[in-house]
Amino acid sequence: MKLQAAVLKLVVFLMLTAGFASAQAAVSVKIDPALLSAVQSAGQADFLIWFEEQADLSAADAEKTRADKGRAVMQALRATAERSQAPVLAQLRARGLEYRSFWIANAVTARGSLADLQALAALAPVKQLYKIDNQLSRQLPAGIARFIDTPRPAPRATAAVGGFDLAKALADSVEPGVALIRAPEVWALGYKGQGVVVGDHDVGVMWDHPALKSQYRGWDGSTAHHDYNWRNAFGALDLFCTDPGVPCDSNGHGTHTTGTMVGWDGGANQVGVAPEAKWIACRSLLDPIVGVGTIPTYLDCMQWQLAPYPVDQPDAADPAMAPDVVNNSWGCLEGCIPPLLKSTNDAIKAAGIVQVVSAGNDGNGGVCGTIAFPLAVYESSFSVGASDVGDEMADFSSLGPVLTDLSLRTKPNVTAPGVDTRSAWNDGDYNTISGTSMAGPHVAGLVALIMSAEPRLIGRVDDIRALIERTANPNVKTSNTASTCGGTDAATIPNNIFGYGRIDAAAAVLARPQLAVQASAPASVASGGSYTAVFTLSQPASGKIDLSNALLKLTLPSGLSLKSSSEAPSASEGQVLSFSHAALAPGEEWALSLELSPAQSGSYSLAGSAEADQVSPKAAPTLLTAVGSGSGNGSGGGSGGGTSGSYGGGALGWISLLGLLAAGLRRRFSGR
Repeated sequence: MKLQAAVLKLVVFLMLTAGFASAQAAVSVKIDPALLSAVQSAGQADFLIWFEEQADLSAADAEKTRADKGRAVMQALRATAERSQAPVLAQLRARGLEYRSFWIANAVTARGSLADLQALAALAPVKQLYKIDNQLSRQLPAGIARFIDTPRPAPRATAAVGGFDLAKALADSVEPGVALIRAPEVWALGYKGQGVVVGDHDVGVMWDHPALKSQYRGWDGSTAHHDYNWRNAFGALDLFCTDPGVPCDSNGHGTHTTGTMVGWDGGANQVGVAPEAKWIACRSLLDPIVGVGTIPTYLDCMQWQLAPYPVDQPDAADPAMAPDVVNNSWGCLEGCIPPLLKSTNDAIKAAGIVQVVSAGNDGNGGVCGTIAFPLAVYESSFSVGASDVGDEMADFSSLGPVLTDLSLRTKPNVTAPGVDTRSAWNDGDYNTISGTSMAGPHVAGLVALIMSAEPRLIGRVDDIRALIERTANPNVKTSNTASTCGGTDAATIPNNIFGYGRIDAAAAVLARPQLAVQASAPASVASGGSYTAVFTLSQPASGKIDLSNALLKLTLPSGLSLKSSSEAPSASEGQVLSFSHAALAPGEEWALSLELSPAQSGSYSLAGSAEADQVSPKAAPTLLTAVGSGSGNGSGGGSGGGTSGSYGGGALGWISLLGLLAAGLRRRFSGR
């Protein structure tokens, strides 16, 4: 018996030991080797806690507006973070550690010892602990070109390239890149970015620069209001901005990118693509030389861009104050954690915000696979390469495919002017520099132009991206760079050199989704019967994306009822009937036939409106039909928004029309 008991004790001991060893192994696996090495070497290290649970953001897809999408995303992210982070935050407080909690990517940053790491790794919600670098000044890895470029001389020679006249652009005081993408042609149509907010995520902005002050959302013409409009992620630690609550730029780079998006001083300096859009900004890159950021500052700015808040009041975050498009002329060269910025970037896109990202400046005259840093590598980013005003690819522009995540993803998406770009600078003057940093803001400005032309496209990220891609000019020359990358050459669209091509603002705006509405009905019919009205909705063949959920609303006048229709109403409210159609491709039409029954003789006016997910409501042609005792033989109808049906032949039609005119005159002069 004693022997059996001893054996049993040994078995139990071995099982407990194995279980302990297994638990210890599981804890160790959660600590990234780089973090383990750093804490063992220095005793303490900065780290990021990455959580197992990630938010489900799919509910935002059903929301119609960008504000509602943002609200749904923020609520889902916050709920997930509060639930999963609770035990971890309790442990951090119990151990006396300072920390920063983020909901946009369900992550927490802190600093601690090996014992702290082991205690945190033992908690079930924790997926991984990663090393982060919070040093605000350090040497970047050798051979890596920062996105912030040194100024280059700007040749201003007269040239005409592919129908583009540089001399004329300069004479018109429009920057060559802005003119090349045909932004002035969009301005002539009345679309200059009005009603759209662009965000700049960069090294900051000189808010009162003459080309930017009027466009700053925080400027009302007499007073500056920085709440919801400016965020400095470094706060009191900022070495270069004396007041973190006031916009500043220690480098000039952020002022330059913002200028290319919206800049105009009201006179000769037309440097921006969308001069009537408003801008807001967040500073996550710090020093005046290479623009160093940190993982916490990147997270800070991206969380603020999704839901801006007043200065130092994060609990007042409001997605309704978010920008419609954000320019990101930076790349995370600081060793960003693989899943971190991807989740953050995906959340921004789910919130209906277009993320425009510079591809990088590591092309080195044709080295493929050099689009290697977040955010440019992600599918959720709209990545932009650089070309010049002669439509020649820049030798520095990074090329695809994406190799860092083994996806072989085709990048960049498009190309824009980024060589010798003149824009605003943080000394109140202007500067000319080159880089994909200069290309990205041209695209962000184009997004603003498209949204000002069709506000229903705000929040519809995939539609905006498709519209820009499908109207890009593929005639980009590649003599300065590789002609084939990742198995695709320049003749293949899209490719890993310039994507779909160089952006074309006029082509994109003119190809935006539009609805044409035609309608017809008899001008007159005999009493006692019914008549047929037909409404036809179509999208021009020149469109580039499908329309979804086309909707026709008709208001029946008193005494007129619907007897039958080719499609049943999708909704009805009193005399207002709604008819819906799932999709309309470019060149496709949808015809709706209505059999209408008048209650008595008289004149019946049938009015309505048409819209779609991507098209704002527009008036349908108004149809006027006279119902009388004679036999009607005319037909009336009209096409185009607000065009009423015209009267056809037949004596009864003319008699009815004269009667209506007489009645109208009586009402006009009797005050009724």
